[in-house]
This record gives sequence, C-alpha cells and structure tokens, in this order.
Amino acid sequence: MQKILLSAILFFLVLITFSLFFFFYETQYFGSRASMTIVDVSAENSFVFMNPLRAQANGTDKIRVTLMILNGSGLGVIGKKPVLGVDPRLVVNKVQDTTDSVGKAEFEFSSTVAGDYYLEVKIDGITLAQKAKLSFY
Repeated sequence: MQKILLSAILFFLVLITFSLFFFFYETQYFGSRASMTIVDVSAENSFVFMNPLRAQANGTDKIRVTLMILNGSGLGVIGKKPVLGVDPRLVVNKVQDTTDSVGKAEFEFSSTVAGDYYLEVKIDGITLAQKAKLSFY
C-alpha cells in the first residue's frame, strides 16, 4: 500500500512540475511574440497609388493618393507620418496623414496649373522607391 501511495505522490509531483515549466515557457513565448517594439519601414515593399490618374486643373477636381507603408515582411506599419515632397502649385488635403493598422495613409491633391507633378514620399528619412505622377490637364 505504501508503494502505491508513494508512486501516486511522485506522479503528482512530476505532473505539477511539468505543468509549471510548461506554463512559464508558454507565457514567455506568447508574451515575446505579441510585443513589437521596433518596426522598420521597407522602401521596396511600400507603394503609392492614385485615383484617378488624371484630373482637370480647375482647383476642384482631386486626385487621391493612397500610401501603403509596409515593413520587410509586407505587413502594414502603424503610426507613421509620411513626409511629402510637394510642388507649391499643388493644394494638399490630408485625408489621413498618419498610417493606420494596415499602414495606409491618404491625401487628396488639386491644382489650378496644368502639368505633370512627381510626388516624393519619405518615411523616417527613407525615400520610397516609387514616386506618384499626378497629371492635371
């Protein structure tokens, strides 16, 4: 009877020890995966697109420029404020000037002077590889 009782106590001690190690391991593993402290912007993965591609240079028609700011893994970077290299003849309306949870920021442009304008975008001092071409006629 003593052997059975001693075996049961030993079994429960091993089970409790294993459970505690497993609990602390999983807590550390999931805690470290969930926290992102440093996020690098990837100039190659980030992109710019416009809609429409052309607009009238009447001061009221607008071209919406959407920026997708992504990291090296292709995931959106939240909380970044793009710096736009804008021609002074363009009027800029900041629709959403800080990136959201998917890395999107949006701006609207209008002009009263016809022509093609090239928009350079910088994030944290990094210039995106793609430039937007805004055409007003």
